[in-house]
Amino acid sequence: MKQKLKVLIIFDVPERPTSTDWSRHFRPEDWKNELDIIQAVKKIGHEVRLLGVHDRIRPLITEIRRHPPDIVFNLLEAYVNDRRHESNIAGLLDLLNVKHTGSDAATLSICRNKLFAKRILAPHRIKTPRSVVFPLGKTNRSLKNLKFPVFVKPLGQGGSDGIAQKSFAEDTPACLERVRFLHDHLKTDALVEEYIEGREVYASVIGNQRLRVLPLREMIFTQFPEEKPKFATFKSKWDDSFRRKWGIQNIFAAPLPNGMEKKIAHISRTAFRALNLRGYGRLDLRITPENEIYVIEVNPNPALTREDEIAQSALKAKISYPRLLQRILWLGYQSQ
Repeated sequence: MKQKLKVLIIFDVPERPTSTDWSRHFRPEDWKNELDIIQAVKKIGHEVRLLGVHDRIRPLITEIRRHPPDIVFNLLEAYVNDRRHESNIAGLLDLLNVKHTGSDAATLSICRNKLFAKRILAPHRIKTPRSVVFPLGKTNRSLKNLKFPVFVKPLGQGGSDGIAQKSFAEDTPACLERVRFLHDHLKTDALVEEYIEGREVYASVIGNQRLRVLPLREMIFTQFPEEKPKFATFKSKWDDSFRRKWGIQNIFAAPLPNGMEKKIAHISRTAFRALNLRGYGRLDLRITPENEIYVIEVNPNPALTREDEIAQSALKAKISYPRLLQRILWLGYQSQ
């Protein structure tokens, strides 16, 4: 795609905007995803406009009507800081007949509800952990069909929000304590699923009809206590000092047994299609010591900073960062 496009980049801001100096609404570390993308899209040669959204939709509609974009680069993950509304923005863009990057409203809603996603993947013989949902305010669900230890996480959050070492529960009292914590502090349903011991691996996928699975990435814990379970908490993902202290790194996956990468690629494409993702996505996987592959989550519209999994995997596949974003723009432009 060589043509110059009018690209509107939209993103959520933590408070109602008081100016168009969007960097004022972020801490520097929270602005990186937007800044990397803005700089790269401009470098490609496209005409870029920016809009931050917090609690008002009218400015977005006005912007689209006054300055009709060829495509919207959709980076919105929340509305009024509530991630449950992520899909509504994509739905609005579709109602306005505006092309946009990433997945549509239905896919975002389904993947946000991790139980729905599991149910859709099940007929495709994709392994996911057995689980039980504790609706907000309810703690009387039976755990008898699950094996301990279990893992307790928000049903509809992303970015490892609400995930900490206490998400790992070895018995019913610890499990219910964490369920109550999520109910009380995040006001969300809780998903309790069997904990899958194994390697934390990430598979990035780009494409629409023709899908490409990029080189695998992995989170490793080089200085973490041997007796502690190792999984991606909020701190292990986003807290640099915590990562340095415990030697947590995201690297290209260590060699896998013969045929395992092809199997992961097949699972990734199947899940991508089953959940109707579009453009780009990332699967969070667990590979057990017995080489069983479990899909833990499927993430449409994941982060796209230069350091994140998709960009690093693309670079390994000889796709530069600007070319990756150009590809994502083209996939959104041609799919609607």
